[in-house]
Amino acid sequence: MYVRPAFRRWGIRCGLALGIAIAIGYVPGQVARRDPRAAKLEGQIEALTAEGRELAARNAALRREIAALRSDIGAIENHARADLGMVYPDEIVLRLERPRVSEAP
Repeated sequence: MYVRPAFRRWGIRCGLALGIAIAIGYVPGQVARRDPRAAKLEGQIEALTAEGRELAARNAALRREIAALRSDIGAIENHARADLGMVYPDEIVLRLERPRVSEAP
């Protein structure tokens, strides 16, 4: 059976146009549908990003504290008194115990 070249070209063009139309209608639907694993991973990313921000803030605070301990005499003294329990030789240290709350008999 003989098919004229013009009909063959138009048949191919119509077939390609139909294929493109189907692809245009199908692909956005597949892209718009959310995979539950992707949503879970995005939640994990947000949690890790927040944790990273908290750690960065903590690191900045530690860097400021280190800089103060290297240069500020008052910061060194406060650290020695509060964390290491050091006192001057002529000071008297009083330790007060809190009264213990006992359970009712």
